Amino acid sequence: MSRRRLLLAATAALTVIAPLTAGALVTHRAEQRISRVAACRLAPVGDVSATLDSSLAPVKMLGGSIGDVDIHAGELKRQGTSMELDAHLRQVTTSGAIQGGAATVTVPYAQLAKRLPDAGSGTPWTPGIDGTGLTFTGTAGSLGLPVTVHTDLRLDANTLVVTPTEVTVLGSTFPVGDLPGRATDTALAQRLKPRTVPLTALPSGVRATSAEATEDGLALHLALTATATRHQVRTTNGCATT
Repeated sequence: MSRRRLLLAATAALTVIAPLTAGALVTHRAEQRISRVAACRLAPVGDVSATLDSSLAPVKMLGGSIGDVDIHAGELKRQGTSMELDAHLRQVTTSGAIQGGAATVTVPYAQLAKRLPDAGSGTPWTPGIDGTGLTFTGTAGSLGLPVTVHTDLRLDANTLVVTPTEVTVLGSTFPVGDLPGRATDTALAQRLKPRTVPLTALPSGVRATSAEATEDGLALHLALTATATRHQVRTTNGCATT
């Protein structure tokens, strides 16, 4: 290939690559800014990352739109409990408005164990998953027999209800209502009572839709309305304020 043809080919390649590089740079900067704003609003929090879903985000920004955004926040701390947040925000604008979205807050089982009330037995119970639902494993009775309590999770208005349904003892599983002598062990009887967790602290425009036990922890699924973060964003000392 002649030197002239080589230069023409290189010039053509740069002509194609340059807009892509500029667009990627704009996208990266937008993701960094969104991450900083999210970290400020979620503080205290660990690492926060934001990802723009659309490759056309730089073009959309000219019209005041960013498109859909995915946000992940690790080590989000609330009331002494560390949790993970994953959110999908629809049609985010450069002024901070959204057209709705969804989010999931996941509390690792190790963190959940710290919040379990003492049933009076002095023996800690370990939350986990049996493949389908939330379980609590511990010991019961004067012999300290290993026991696994299986539960059902449901939402009732703004309250999470955890209801024990079955108990597994020495490889045998009984419905809670049929468990022999369940009232003779005070600690176990306490564990078999339904528990309620009020969700009244959720921000305006956010509502809980369901809860489930996952491999990573207890997950609370949330729906975000179009009015959840509709505001103008300004920054003070690197953090966004309203």
